[in-house]
Amino acid sequence: MRIKNYLSSTKLAKNTAATLNSIETGDMDKLIILKNNAPKAILMSVECYEAMEEEIEDLRLTALALSRIQNFDPGESISHEEMMNKYAK
Repeated sequence: MRIKNYLSSTKLAKNTAATLNSIETGDMDKLIILKNNAPKAILMSVECYEAMEEEIEDLRLTALALSRIQNFDPGESISHEEMMNKYAK
């Protein structure tokens, strides 16, 4: 990770508006906030956060689908016709 992606909590406190503006305009995609030279938090735009959340959910659903495919038992399945009879209105 590039050095400019790190910011001390002290500098963040002194330059909050400028830092948020850099994140919002896309000059930086994320910042790692340091306290006592140790990473404590990550600051990112809402758009980056939402994209990350969507990707995580897509990966979770893919893993679930793959697990279901691997463990599929045709003997326990219900036909489309049975589903329609049971749930169609």
